Amino acid sequence: MKKILSIVSLVAVFALILIAIATSSIKKPDFDTAVWTPAMTLGNPETAVRHYVVYTDLMCPYCNYYAKAIMDGGEEFEQFLAEHKILYEVRLTDMLYENGVEYSRPAAEAGYCAANTNQFWDFYHEAIYRIFTDYYSKGIGNSKTATPIKDLSLDYWVKIASDAGVDSGFEDCLKSNKTQSQVTANTYKAATMASGLPYFAFGAKYTSGGFDSSWGWNVAKQMLSAGL
Repeated sequence: MKKILSIVSLVAVFALILIAIATSSIKKPDFDTAVWTPAMTLGNPETAVRHYVVYTDLMCPYCNYYAKAIMDGGEEFEQFLAEHKILYEVRLTDMLYENGVEYSRPAAEAGYCAANTNQFWDFYHEAIYRIFTDYYSKGIGNSKTATPIKDLSLDYWVKIASDAGVDSGFEDCLKSNKTQSQVTANTYKAATMASGLPYFAFGAKYTSGGFDSSWGWNVAKQMLSAGL
């Protein structure tokens, strides 16, 4: 047991060293402190004294690993935000679309369709776990050299939304590209502020780079704590 604990500790320390190295190389951006999409926030904007932002793309595997880690934190993650009076914001983009990831754009549009009915978090939770289970956990689409994802139709996102209980208007919103202008505008802004994905702006801490699939909630919590 002691040997196992030692290994776990070493992994955690190594992860934090990588994060520290990444942070030290990041130049502080011109950060937009205004909330972009209220439905993509957690916390009370009236009482918050800190604003944490994550720039992400639903088709970014490292973004997925991080999002899954905080979701695995569950109530502890929510308590952390409440205790430290944090307004936590996801700024969803299709930044990978310009890099040849064709499913990035409809994925982002789907996120904004859910946000427009104030059901972003229901959709986001379901999407993160579904993409991980269907693809990344099987070694599909989880790196530049991996077998690419080839079968993501719009109906994939419609099914996720349905399973998450998102309003029936979601399908029409997605298939008629009603949120494309939102996605385009926010991706353009994000490109001027974020270098790499995922990109974290936690207080005065700015970190960019991969989040390993094995790190989990404890490493995510260390990253959140670094911004206090």
